[in-house]
Amino acid sequence: MGLFYEATTKELLEARNQLILEIGIPLLEKKGFKKTPFSTSWFGRDNLHGYIYELCRLTPESELQVIEIQIVRGDKWIKFILNIFKLNPNPESLDQLIGVDGLQYKLPPNSMTEMHLGIDNIKGPPLFDYNFMFRKHKIGSFYTKSGLDKRIKQLRKIIEKDLDNIEHFVDRWHEMHEPLVTTWEGHLIEGK
Repeated sequence: MGLFYEATTKELLEARNQLILEIGIPLLEKKGFKKTPFSTSWFGRDNLHGYIYELCRLTPESELQVIEIQIVRGDKWIKFILNIFKLNPNPESLDQLIGVDGLQYKLPPNSMTEMHLGIDNIKGPPLFDYNFMFRKHKIGSFYTKSGLDKRIKQLRKIIEKDLDNIEHFVDRWHEMHEPLVTTWEGHLIEGK
């Protein structure tokens, strides 16, 4: 038996997944996000024994705002990836996209406008940026079981605050990128 507490890979994976199920997805749903309707979307355990949750919402301006949550086995991070597209023609609701192949949204050039929340939205030098230094979406260092519990509670608060303030990240995405105009299947429409 070691002097320090060592959490198993499975324990860390399940702790992060539990946070997403308890607070992450409900907060995003409260902000109008729903499980993506695409036939190629993940919503739960992936093929690599981690978890992927893909959610999206459609704005009145026909912007498809997509958030992918990645919880990778063997990692301490929870990755939130935001991307926004302008759909043409304008769908009236997400229901019109049910069963559409959404794989193209993840491939270049579409993937070039992805923003990782808490990393890519940094303003100024990272050394002086509070989000970069202290608000990471990961379980920090711990040496005891109570230390792990404390880190999980800290991560819960960070995720809760960030997702409750998702509009800030959407606005920051718009400062950095222009939505690509695509078909419903994610194929780029040239000249738009």
